[in-house]
Amino acid sequence: MFSKLMDVLNDLQPRQLLMLAGGTAVAVFLVVYMALSGMTDKAAEVQKTAPAVQTQTAMTQVVMAKDDIPSRTVIQEDMLEIKEVPVEAVPRGAMINMQDVVGQPAASTIYAGDIVTLSKLIVDKTKVGFVGEIPENCRAVSVGVSEVTGVAGFAKPGDYVDVILVEKTNQGATSRFLLKNVLLLGINQDTAAQEKDAAKDKVRTVKPATATLALQPDDMLQLISAAAIGDIYLALRPFHTADTGNFLDTYTLRSSKGNEVVKANTAAAAPAPAAAPVYSAPAVQAPAAPRSSGGFEIIEGDKVTAK
Repeated sequence: MFSKLMDVLNDLQPRQLLMLAGGTAVAVFLVVYMALSGMTDKAAEVQKTAPAVQTQTAMTQVVMAKDDIPSRTVIQEDMLEIKEVPVEAVPRGAMINMQDVVGQPAASTIYAGDIVTLSKLIVDKTKVGFVGEIPENCRAVSVGVSEVTGVAGFAKPGDYVDVILVEKTNQGATSRFLLKNVLLLGINQDTAAQEKDAAKDKVRTVKPATATLALQPDDMLQLISAAAIGDIYLALRPFHTADTGNFLDTYTLRSSKGNEVVKANTAAAAPAPAAAPVYSAPAVQAPAAPRSSGGFEIIEGDKVTAK
């Protein structure tokens, strides 16, 4: 069959061959055009049906501000609401769970209708400033200390200290542990200014300072009352230490009795001193009653003989 076709083509004139080639080209063009048109129609149909599918699956829930929330405000549940928005309108870091937002401070003002994002929240409490360093259920309270009572400037923010109260009287002084293992939030001792003054005057002067401690409310009231009746000393604790053994809680030194030391709350009571021997004088015999003048008396030692 192929040989017959070749014989027919060989018999054709050049003009006939050109006409055959042109017809073949037209036929091929029509086939390609129809194929491309069919593919275009299918793509258009897909585009028409795609938006309907996307409309059904492109919505998601996000946390949105119901009212304006000022900066540094602790967000409450009644300030928020859950709403559905298109997926393409959801910003990066959008919060989808209300419980992840409640109780967190706002990093900046969140306006009503805004989607709450992670960048608008202060997840790290230390970024709120000094108040972020205060532990839960504690208060920051300051007391006056000096270079001596404040551990000579060695105590730094973040250290833990013991607080000692010293009460002075006319008879002596009593010191006792008021609080133990207290977080030191800050100590306002301007050592740079002291060194500058010392360089000018060539005399180092002790300037008052304030120590800021993190305390439970009850301990805070105890410290404030103690500062009004005595001197407050800070004792710097070692790094990650745990107290072992027995320690004095109170120490009293009385100056009116030859520097007598009285220690309280010791591990074992000191033995009582032995009682001093008591000397009893011999009984003296009462003198004899006077006798009548009818004779005389002979006194021999403590004996009286009448004659």
